[in-house]
Amino acid sequence: MSYSRFSASRPLAQALTLGLGAALSSAAAAPLSVTLSLTDGDRPFAYHNPLKVGDQELQVQELKFYVSEVALVRSDGSEVPLPGIRLATFKKGTPPQNIEIFRADAPPGDYRGLRLNIGVPRALNHQDAALAAAPLNIEQGMYWAWNSGYIFFSLHGEAAGQNVATHIGGDNHRLTVDLSDLQKPGTALKVTDAGLSVPATLDLQKLYAAGVGGAPWDFSKPAYQQVHFGPVAAQLFLNASGAFRRADGAFANPVYRGAAPVTGSASAAPAQGASQPQTQHHQHGAPAQRP
Repeated sequence: MSYSRFSASRPLAQALTLGLGAALSSAAAAPLSVTLSLTDGDRPFAYHNPLKVGDQELQVQELKFYVSEVALVRSDGSEVPLPGIRLATFKKGTPPQNIEIFRADAPPGDYRGLRLNIGVPRALNHQDAALAAAPLNIEQGMYWAWNSGYIFFSLHGEAAGQNVATHIGGDNHRLTVDLSDLQKPGTALKVTDAGLSVPATLDLQKLYAAGVGGAPWDFSKPAYQQVHFGPVAAQLFLNASGAFRRADGAFANPVYRGAAPVTGSASAAPAQGASQPQTQHHQHGAPAQRP
């Protein structure tokens, strides 16, 4: 009889424990978002102004890229991963500044910055996109059926009457954007109970700063018009590694400070795995990729 009473009370105890844990988790979490503004050098980018690439002009029409494996960085270099994957989308006719590209719950505290990947995690990169949920579904137009993997970064436009498709993809071209510096307090972030929005910028000029071997990026050549793989794609990856930066703290730009983020421009995937943030350690030295 005593065993029966114990068995009957155990589910109730478990439910109370889970409920309390969920309540504590909810109370300890704060909304954190990352916003992005496109720039043309040191000025805000505008779609009606062609992007100057050397002595050529690129009319940008659409920019899309995946944001994944976002993590807050503690002062000791360890990471607090934030779950979820988003597809950031910028299109002609929509605002190119202060667009929310990621949102998740984060534990309040003091951090040295954050890191994020431009791309799809290796574990998801080779799944069947026809069966995947948004934002990894095939309707997003970000999957290479011929190459068994996702396009991580895509920019479409027109230059000299030619259609331009600039793509980055492949597991070895997953780009880590490091918006932290353990040595510089100016990159510090403070996540309060009310949450935090972290502004960043992407300089489109830097995407085309150099062609293969340091030669100019030349849209008149087919190799620079349709970029998917090979030496030109590898150069684009290197260019993109220096194109993102913070737009607050030590890197504050008054053009982007204080504006309310525009939401709804990035499609999100539900969090994968455990809902509790976990601390991981990131080894420094690798310039632009995390596993």
